[in-house]
Amino acid sequence: MRKLLIVLIFLLLTLPSILDLLKPGSYTSHDLKHHIVRTIHMDKILREGQFPPRWVGDLNYGYGYPVFLFNYPFPSAFASGIHWFGFSYIWSVKITFLLSMILSAFFAFIFFSYLFKSRYAGFVGGLFYLYAPIRFVNVYVSADFGNAVAFVFAPLVFWAIVKVYREDVDRKIIFGGISLALLILSHNIMAVMFLPVIGFFALFLFIKKPRFVYAKYTLFIFGLGLGLSAFFLIPAVIEKSLIRYDDVLLGVWSSHFPTFWQLLRSHWGYGFSHPGMLEDDMSFQIGLAHIFVVLVSIIFIVFRFIKYRKVDFISLFFICVFFLSVFLMLEVSEVFWKTVPFLPYLQYPWRLLAVSVFAASLLAAYVVAKSKNNLILVMFLTFLVLYANRNFMRINQVFDVGDDYYMQVNDTTTTSSEHLPKGSGKFSGDARAERKIESYRRETQIDFQKNTSGEVIASFNNKRMDVLKLNQIYFAGWQYKLDGKIIQPRFNLSRPLPEFVVEPGNHIFRAYFARTRTRVIADTITVLALMFGVFVSLKGFGFRKN
Repeated sequence: MRKLLIVLIFLLLTLPSILDLLKPGSYTSHDLKHHIVRTIHMDKILREGQFPPRWVGDLNYGYGYPVFLFNYPFPSAFASGIHWFGFSYIWSVKITFLLSMILSAFFAFIFFSYLFKSRYAGFVGGLFYLYAPIRFVNVYVSADFGNAVAFVFAPLVFWAIVKVYREDVDRKIIFGGISLALLILSHNIMAVMFLPVIGFFALFLFIKKPRFVYAKYTLFIFGLGLGLSAFFLIPAVIEKSLIRYDDVLLGVWSSHFPTFWQLLRSHWGYGFSHPGMLEDDMSFQIGLAHIFVVLVSIIFIVFRFIKYRKVDFISLFFICVFFLSVFLMLEVSEVFWKTVPFLPYLQYPWRLLAVSVFAASLLAAYVVAKSKNNLILVMFLTFLVLYANRNFMRINQVFDVGDDYYMQVNDTTTTSSEHLPKGSGKFSGDARAERKIESYRRETQIDFQKNTSGEVIASFNNKRMDVLKLNQIYFAGWQYKLDGKIIQPRFNLSRPLPEFVVEPGNHIFRAYFARTRTRVIADTITVLALMFGVFVSLKGFGFRKN
């Protein structure tokens, strides 16, 4: 009964974080519009049978865009699933945000409770993981859908690794692999930030106590997670060379370092991160409560070493993680941003606040655990973290429009149309494409037999030689056939819309978004990983519970 009461009080204390999400309509933010629009189009292409979802034919002003080939698909897919239960698209996205807050806190509670064998430690650590300025920036200021959802899965990956380390192994560790996959599918950048921490943490535990069984099950978690997400991860990495991302966004990080004082205490606003360090309209603070528990944890570690000659290695590891993440957010770390692979893809150094907050939350749980679950300390830290974040858990203002408003939006839903083919210009100044196929000779009548995002089939009879234009940008994977024979398009690199010269006569034209060799390999790996995961869940993998 006491354990249940702790969980109920914990869940009750998470409710203030989501109250503003219960207000009617959407709200003003940086990206909420984009994510509602993506959810609308994710729902459309899933209903059309496109799986894995990659190409959206109606975005980029009707000229098509590979948004889910390079951008995290899970949050939009999950929200579209909520929509199938009858909720509006707006509410589907808001419910997903709401669940991301509650579930991330609850899973952190589970992990920290298991790690320190103390529900009080899990109680405090879970609240610190939820009540942090960056969490409310993600939801109420920037409305960064993927970032918010990714917070749910990081604790479960660490939980599975610690279970393996303690030889407390059963079928439940399969959730570690699934969570790793969902972390990757929820947000590319969160995966880039957390995968090195997860990997080094697993390696750190192995060095501390090398064992074959630990290596075996840890590799199982990583293999399953990477395999299940391969359909997205492999094409997103390998085919990135086909798009203009590096040309327009790769150097963004250089002008978005926060100052040390901004990390300690910065103005809370609903504007943007601007180049430079003096004109930012949003907060980059770690959180005063979080900084406090990090400092206290250092005192605890030093005290326990001096008095008991004990080294709390896991907590020491996360102190290093905390300070390394802070260092990488400051301009003094610029040389690392220029030399460390993948680091520039974070775009904004302050995004590493997610790692800082996770580490600080674990250290908050550590402080409680090593204080013998002192109830007064639990109450003090709970009050401290709630009070320190009391002014952050709210929207700026309600933007009360319905789904119809978002259904009319058809831009790329990305900052700089960075997923257009390399060499292509932006389409933002163009009129919306009204038809998927156009004829240069207006007398040619085009009849559509199929018109979806991933496939277009049309018949026509042109009495004279004509030129057809397909209003879907040329991108690797598109195949074109005329009367059953493959044909090659002509197009301008700066405006890559395929055109085809057609002889007089009756014709059937087909264009479809096929899988490249890279996508075939990636999809195959995911199918094999899924089959293996099902087999393991049914038959076991030599699991043994301590």
